[in-house]
Amino acid sequence: MAQQGTIGSRIRHAFSVPARLRAPAAFAGGMVLGMALLASAFFAPRMDLASWAVAADLPGDHVLAIGKAGPTPIKIADGKRALKDAPPRMIFSQITLPEEVTPMVLATGKTDLMPLTTAGVTAAKTRDTRPAIALMIDDLGIVPDRSAHALRLPVEVTLSFLAYGPVSRPLAQAAAAKGHEIFLHVPMEPRGRANPGPDALMTDDSDRELRAKLDKQIADIGAVAPLAGINNHMGSRATADRRVMDEVMRGAAERGLVFVDSVTTQNSKARAAAATYDVPFIARDVFLDHGEGEDFLLAQLDELERQARTRGIAVAIAHPHATSLEILDVWVKGLETKGLRLVTIREAIEMENRRSQLAMVQ
Repeated sequence: MAQQGTIGSRIRHAFSVPARLRAPAAFAGGMVLGMALLASAFFAPRMDLASWAVAADLPGDHVLAIGKAGPTPIKIADGKRALKDAPPRMIFSQITLPEEVTPMVLATGKTDLMPLTTAGVTAAKTRDTRPAIALMIDDLGIVPDRSAHALRLPVEVTLSFLAYGPVSRPLAQAAAAKGHEIFLHVPMEPRGRANPGPDALMTDDSDRELRAKLDKQIADIGAVAPLAGINNHMGSRATADRRVMDEVMRGAAERGLVFVDSVTTQNSKARAAAATYDVPFIARDVFLDHGEGEDFLLAQLDELERQARTRGIAVAIAHPHATSLEILDVWVKGLETKGLRLVTIREAIEMENRRSQLAMVQ
């Protein structure tokens, strides 16, 4: 809620103007027109407001907007993506800015409205610009010793547990205590005859059955560890079904979870459903160990590094196979000397979002 009194000198000049009127010569007229546009945006349902850009390098997400009563500084809850996790009208709720944060203008989304947002003065200097790799180990909780081995990897490695695994709960709890990001690995219907496991989400399930299965699994792991997100186990048929994906994304959105598409089919509807329900999303780029042997895994790691250097961020999924874990133990220790770094899945999503915002601006 808004804090009374001053915040520094209490920022009084949050404004919004169309991009074409931002030139100094048109500043006064732009201010008037911008206020009119912003007032109409507030009273009309403008779903595209969710595309407003915000600074990414903050202790929390902050943005300035104008509500009914004029400029109001807003602080979005830590861990949320400002304006992406809130319905449009919530953009104008009450906000506060920390005194030490300096305001700056950041570019807009497709509305051509300019939010005034904030960034620390040294943010650009401190950002780590090395190519990043997000590594997830999933299928955890079934084989006790190999699943436990995954906890020896750096805390930046995301660990995804099957709710039905006999050691999933104690290991998820231990992994969370160590600092790992914890995901729920949800079994979903594949094409063919492979068995995805108990409580798999099936395309012939009703909406109620899908949500009951998903809710149960979230509750099972969420009771012992804070969940960051969900990724699919198998699911080449289920992820290609938009109705199934809609139910998954509704469940994720209600809990503030992100979704990683393991990409078991090129016909996946997961990205589209995630966009509809505003669920933070990223897709796997490289499967590390779906083939056999050390040579295959090493070749996949080379491909992963190549993609990270090309695009700035790459996402990989591996499994708790003995060979995979032994090679990864060594591989992660050599990343720094190669000029690469590990990040969590959530960090990877933030990087992708920032890159998309910059592309939209340019």
